[in-house]
Amino acid sequence: MLNLVRNMGLLSALLFSVRLAHGAEGRVFLDVNGNGVAEAAEPGIARVAVSDGVQVVDADAQGRFRLDTVDPDACVWISVPRDYAASGPFWRRAGSGGALDFGLAARPQAETFTFVQLTDTHVGRADQVTAFAKQLARLPHAFAFAVNTGDLVGGVDTVPPEKAQAQYDRYLSAAAAFEIPLFHVPGNHEHVAFNTPKPDTSHPFYGKGLYRRVFGPLYYSWAWAGVHCVALDGTSLPYQERLGTRQLAWLAADLKRVPVERPLLLFCHQSLPSLRDAKQVAALLKDRRVLGAFCGHLHRTFTTRLGEIPVYHSGAMSGAWWSGPNIDGTPQGFRVVRVKGDSLTTAYFGREGDTPISIVAPLATEVQVGEVAFEAVVLDFGREVALSAAFNGQPVALAHAERDELWSRWRGTLDTRVAFDGDRALSFTARQGEQTASRFEIRYLVENGRPQAYQAAAPATLALQVRGVDGASPVLFNGEPCGMIPAGTTNECVLTFPVDAARLAKLNRVTIRAGKLGRDGDRFSVGPVWLAYAGKKLHDLRYASFERHAVAGQDPVRAEKVLYFCLP
Repeated sequence: MLNLVRNMGLLSALLFSVRLAHGAEGRVFLDVNGNGVAEAAEPGIARVAVSDGVQVVDADAQGRFRLDTVDPDACVWISVPRDYAASGPFWRRAGSGGALDFGLAARPQAETFTFVQLTDTHVGRADQVTAFAKQLARLPHAFAFAVNTGDLVGGVDTVPPEKAQAQYDRYLSAAAAFEIPLFHVPGNHEHVAFNTPKPDTSHPFYGKGLYRRVFGPLYYSWAWAGVHCVALDGTSLPYQERLGTRQLAWLAADLKRVPVERPLLLFCHQSLPSLRDAKQVAALLKDRRVLGAFCGHLHRTFTTRLGEIPVYHSGAMSGAWWSGPNIDGTPQGFRVVRVKGDSLTTAYFGREGDTPISIVAPLATEVQVGEVAFEAVVLDFGREVALSAAFNGQPVALAHAERDELWSRWRGTLDTRVAFDGDRALSFTARQGEQTASRFEIRYLVENGRPQAYQAAAPATLALQVRGVDGASPVLFNGEPCGMIPAGTTNECVLTFPVDAARLAKLNRVTIRAGKLGRDGDRFSVGPVWLAYAGKKLHDLRYASFERHAVAGQDPVRAEKVLYFCLP
């Protein structure tokens, strides 16, 4: 497979300048013997949609189709219809030679089905995703398919083309472990070398070239039971989050062939509401029955809307790029979606254990004060499970609150005042019978005016990278002046401020203020910000380590930024 991918890339480079004289044509057929070859005795399948990313046509009564495609490098693909599976690749290169025949095998599909969304796998080692694929296969439920909504690889956008193939190879090795159909959506880190200085834009792998050679179309559709599924490409190069006019036109043509009452599922790496052409997307989907859109990209779990469409953002399988949980404290994990006719239920779970757990609320993005209501969800597959919780090592009461067919929700209240201020853990343990089935822990910043006695072993250094500053801006450390960000500081400059050991506490509060407030107030942006202590770079656990923080002096709500650093 891996050598085939390399050979396809070289062949495509040779064909790139040759135009197709007679378009692209072929046949969609029932692959009775499963050999992937269209034979005379095997009947054609009518009304299957075929596309090259611009045109969408229907196969005729004999399964034959023709596209006016002149680019040999174009992908031609079929929209696999309900109750079928592709017996070979569902896409082919237009100039790959010969007729473009696509075989289908009958695969009856239940009207009620469950699928898995995983996202932002950022595969550095194949074993990490392979382990999840094996764990998924062990769970006591038959999942219909899985969709990876992008950032499959570690990040080929920052490497030259000749080094990109290895990352794709690692991902392909991991993906081979899945025992259910696995669909793919491109993320922003799949695009080769576009974040490198002076890239070779003529290389066939550059930008989206390698992705297309490995996975085929950047956007496409398929049917599952009574639902029409659409995969979208939210990246426009040079980098902008948009579909673009060509993809929007394709989407309109694709939907034209779908009855307006048929339920839709959408998949896109980037958040649909944040796309620059989100209004155009919403207009195309108006009056459609969209059950939900599923996105990744942000390494957070939350739900928003595009008009009336619920948009489910899922935490990353890789969490904080395989170094810990997601930015919001949710675990490295996956989303489960249960579809019944024209409705769905969904929840996000950690990737480990026989009864995976996740937090619903509160997330780790806010400082916790006083009494806090919390909610957790357990993927127990309808079986009896006992869930216990502890905060700062002390038991916390919780109760079963709701039951979905596949998971249960649990709620309780914890008093954060029982703990000293700082970085504190809320942990969960799920048991079935006498066996511990899974565990989960989320860490919160707690501040109730209850400092812990602490003596620092060494001084520290506060560091921040300036991204833009109008005027001089003061920096305070635990309420006392620490230094100034000078007006005119060069962008990308890293400023450091020494902090004596005597000024350090267990939980330290850093405040950065706009120097000038009011209508003409100063603005600035900094990030990342960290505290170097005892050989470690400490970050505010509410944010990603690379987070940028903006302050606007003209807005009282945004006139200062407060960050917390908890010492070990």
